[in-house]
Amino acid sequence: MRGTKTESRATRHKSLVTKIMDNKEIAIIFFKIADALEVKGENVFRVRAYRTAAQNVLGLARQLSDVYKEDPAKLENIPGIGKDLKEKIIEMVTTSHLEFFTRLMKEFPAGFLDLLDIAGLGPKKVKKLSDELGVKNVNDLEKVCRQGKVAKLEGMGEKSQGKILEAIEHFKKSEGRMLLPEADSCAEEVIAYLKESKNFQKIEKAGSLRRGKETIGDIDILATVKDVKKAMDHFVSYPKTEQVIAKGETKSSISLRNGPQVDLRIIDEGCFGAALVYFTGSKEHNIKIRLIAKNKDLKISEYGVFSIGKSGKETFVAGKTEEELYKKLGMEWIPPELRESSGEIEAAMAGSLPKNLIELKDIRGDLHLHTVNTDGRATVEELVELAEEKGYEYIAITDHSKLVRVANGMDEKRLLEAVDKIRKKAAKVKKLKILAGVEVDILESGELDLKDYALKELDIVIAAVHSHFSLDKEKQTARILKALDNKFVSILAHPSGRLITRRSALQLDFTKVFEKAVQNNIFLEINTHGERIDLNDVNCRLAKEKGARFVINTDAHDASQMGLLKYGIITARRGWLEKSDVLNTYTYEKVVKALKK
Repeated sequence: MRGTKTESRATRHKSLVTKIMDNKEIAIIFFKIADALEVKGENVFRVRAYRTAAQNVLGLARQLSDVYKEDPAKLENIPGIGKDLKEKIIEMVTTSHLEFFTRLMKEFPAGFLDLLDIAGLGPKKVKKLSDELGVKNVNDLEKVCRQGKVAKLEGMGEKSQGKILEAIEHFKKSEGRMLLPEADSCAEEVIAYLKESKNFQKIEKAGSLRRGKETIGDIDILATVKDVKKAMDHFVSYPKTEQVIAKGETKSSISLRNGPQVDLRIIDEGCFGAALVYFTGSKEHNIKIRLIAKNKDLKISEYGVFSIGKSGKETFVAGKTEEELYKKLGMEWIPPELRESSGEIEAAMAGSLPKNLIELKDIRGDLHLHTVNTDGRATVEELVELAEEKGYEYIAITDHSKLVRVANGMDEKRLLEAVDKIRKKAAKVKKLKILAGVEVDILESGELDLKDYALKELDIVIAAVHSHFSLDKEKQTARILKALDNKFVSILAHPSGRLITRRSALQLDFTKVFEKAVQNNIFLEINTHGERIDLNDVNCRLAKEKGARFVINTDAHDASQMGLLKYGIITARRGWLEKSDVLNTYTYEKVVKALKK
């Protein structure tokens, strides 16, 4: 409910408790405002203020609504939040609405701001495309590209037009899907809400989310309950519900504000395991196990495993748990992340599944972290504090090198000065070990962005590509291989360079890259920052077959992002990686030894 001008602040707050906006929703609105203002050509400092506020809101440990309840004035104590943004936050947490945002969005055609999600298009280009070619959405853009009109624009050309078409294809594949961390966060919030009702007994995620796919369409949740009607009433009353799509006795569906569709299925406890296997999938995995069941004169469905008598009578024989279902089919229980019909069924029947798939509890530290020295939003002290809370044995501070100017990257002098300060800080910390390093850019030539005399002073050197993404396969591969021959490189960061919804992977001969990494004792990174999740699961398996070793890092640019490491774990599991394959499961002493050339 939106508060009117005549309502008191207290009245507005009281009436909107059940539909309150959380930090994530507020941050999304601030990000969208920043995009819209930038396209309009507004003052760069105003645009930056909204972006900074959005980032800071995402990194808060407390909900803004709680800060407001305690004392609205304290909102201005949050970095980047002045009087104007404070008032906007108050409007959102008390009315679940921001009038300024609504008015601003009306200035643009539907779908127009989606153009900013096309790789290679910034606000200036989007405005140019709109003004000169009448582009109002992604479909318009594709049309004018195919007509050759974009190539004729000043500053564009055939090459730019071709890249835009590739980016549009990539965008369309991801449209309507959420990144794994976003979808998982939504699911966790829904499950926490369901658990508030003592009526729910067992609740599990299912579908592609449970398998850990990098993008998710809908969220599937299975549950056992005492009272079905009460359960469904509670579910469709979820405060972030935008629309109740369907409400039934066994299945209900809702769509969330700024989120996906969520389906809740109520399952009988006696066949919960069978339902969990069925609704987890994948489709190809399920088809294979149904065929195996058929060959054993069994029938398998979401209701269980049934033996089929000579008369055709079906008798329930398994399905209360996943373990008993798989056992009945003559195989080991298969972890959900592996259920992609990529050899896991054959391995389960042969008893040769990975015995020690990596788990979050195995991680002893994070070896790729950024600070305020470059483009991070956390100090070394803040990262140390959070690492200690997590019980880590070690962390590595690895800020950017000079090429990344937008990140305030460091030259050799600044880097060595920063390293000196890090080591002085490390000497004062009792338990946590702090490695001093850098994320150094790989130049187009394959040379590194910093001289060897500086690199040799570091504990860890992470090489990364942040430019020249469009080189052909031969040049791109040669570039990476040359960088990996530098004797000081420890880790190859986010090796494919992709951003899941916005940028395709580099054109690389991955086999050659993986073989070079093995030859030179260089660890391949699974990076969980933003849209990366890179290496992906497929390349993890290929690299492991070549004998490669890995490291799972957050590449955190603020302390809160250190919590995203679990998504790297999921990807590693999907790649069949075990604890022994991953550097940051080692003790500190073993890490130091492994990093030495």
